Amino acid sequence: MPLFTKSLKIKSFTNKQVGRYMLYALGEIVLVVAGILIALQINNYNEERKKKKLVDGVLQSITYDLELDTLTVGAAIKYYEARDSVAKAIIDDKYSREDFEKCTLCPTLISTYVPLKINDKGYSRLKEIVDSSKKKDTLTVEIVQFYNAFDALLTQFGDEVKEFTLENVRDWRDNQPWFSKVTSGRMDERLYDYMESQDYKNKVAYYYVIVCRNYNTMLKAYKTNAAEVLKNIKERKNLDSIQKS
Repeated sequence: MPLFTKSLKIKSFTNKQVGRYMLYALGEIVLVVAGILIALQINNYNEERKKKKLVDGVLQSITYDLELDTLTVGAAIKYYEARDSVAKAIIDDKYSREDFEKCTLCPTLISTYVPLKINDKGYSRLKEIVDSSKKKDTLTVEIVQFYNAFDALLTQFGDEVKEFTLENVRDWRDNQPWFSKVTSGRMDERLYDYMESQDYKNKVAYYYVIVCRNYNTMLKAYKTNAAEVLKNIKERKNLDSIQKS
């Protein structure tokens, strides 16, 4: 056999080996890449399941918080509503001495308040999840916005109401001769003299604007929006139950 023919056959055989090796190597690469992609997909799926389970737990915690808070806020609304008409009548000069003597709310009208602290443990956990998540969920973002809108305002106004009532008590303690008798459950005619004074009416006017109008209106808005958030969480749970069945 001529040398160049033998050389061509060897070269052809070598080329076939290289081609088969390259094809095999390419197949191996495809399998490795496919395996990596499948592993990533499984990992992402597992991470999503973990995240969803975490979010579901936080939403349950927020449900408990909101249910408790709406009951507390509802009681506060009724408390301040009962004082609204009394305060309005006083600043409109509709109360006589006899009316003050019969009024059971008047002695403590501007010296008591309802302590209110919104439960935000669930919200704090949810905010961490939302802030760290690239993919935003409509419901969780809505809940965070709800708390951002109301938490600071209710705290600010609640502190104002608390400080106002405590300030009145301190003022009476230091300046009113009837204070010791009234706080021990005995009536003093000088208390009714004070209720007819302009100082008392000015304080009631401030109470009416800050507490009965602004603060109580805010409490009502909170309760309405909290009920909407609770409804949306319930709808999400119902949807998840349908998808699982």
